[in-house]
Amino acid sequence: MSNEGFYDFHTHTVFSDGGMIPAGLMQRALVRGCLGLAITDHVDSSNLEWAFENLLKFVEELGQEWQSDIVPGGDVTTAPLNMLDSEALAKNWHLPIIPGVELTSVPPRKIAALAQKAQSLGAKWVVVHGETIMEPVAPGTNRAAIEARADLLSHPGLITAEDAARAAKLGVHLEITTHKSHGMANGWVAQRARESGAKLLLNTDCHVSAEILDAKQRRAIAFGSGLTSEEVDRIWQNGRRIITRIFG
Repeated sequence: MSNEGFYDFHTHTVFSDGGMIPAGLMQRALVRGCLGLAITDHVDSSNLEWAFENLLKFVEELGQEWQSDIVPGGDVTTAPLNMLDSEALAKNWHLPIIPGVELTSVPPRKIAALAQKAQSLGAKWVVVHGETIMEPVAPGTNRAAIEARADLLSHPGLITAEDAARAAKLGVHLEITTHKSHGMANGWVAQRARESGAKLLLNTDCHVSAEILDAKQRRAIAFGSGLTSEEVDRIWQNGRRIITRIFG
């Protein structure tokens, strides 16, 4: 995770409990240096189709790579102009957007089926809300997410060594998060990943614009989680590989 920007594979919009419309999220992420973004609103069986179909409509209208000519001083509708870099906004931007979901508070026995349903609707990135120490979900959620081969197990809390090893074997990414409460277990997750060889991603889990951090801030949080420079750079490489796999 260098000066070359960053990737974020866990974000939220007004399609669940976020405070930004998708275009607003994209603009803020771009200004802060984002190179690839997954929009992963909270879903369960009650709102999966509604939330994802609205997201997919947005992605299809703009194309998978969003381009926009924005004139500084114009009506952006997504943020006060003093929050944005006017020189950056004056340029053409290209941002790969991955339409995804975050399965949240889903009974463990139903996670695999709901993940498959999301994929059948067109989801290219399936996140499962893990067993964070701050917002408890059903015990066994981490294991069920891994067995379902979710793309990302978000904020997995005090994940067991066995589950981390299983994630490594099945290619499920574990998350280091910049989220203020979920990140309390970052050090534990980092150590479990180091021991098991599980791949890590560093995400914001952002719900509002202030939670979208730039590369420097993200790197500082990664170091605070006990990761080495080499491990942090490997996270950036993991993100690059995901974007290449999905977009070619």
